[in-house]
Amino acid sequence: MYVNILKFKIDQKNGITEDVLRMFEDDFTRKPKGLDRFHIFKDKKKTNRFYLIEYWDSIDSKVLMEQSEDFPLFSKIHSASSRKHKKAIEADVVI
Repeated sequence: MYVNILKFKIDQKNGITEDVLRMFEDDFTRKPKGLDRFHIFKDKKKTNRFYLIEYWDSIDSKVLMEQSEDFPLFSKIHSASSRKHKKAIEADVVI
């Protein structure tokens, strides 16, 4: 299992708006192939900071989703997060 952790902020002008986040949270029925589950966390210490934690079958599944135009809300969070943060947080699940 591959874990991808994305940091993003609500930015009404240049990024993820509150409406996009609300639509993303409401649309649980459609998720990309290879995505097992995901969670959105709000940072308690820093206002307006969120984390999207995705659990993928493999990194290839994540790359295919990023190249696809079928999931615009996922793509928007991925692109906004990668523009603002040069360092990605990636991990493998060890149980």
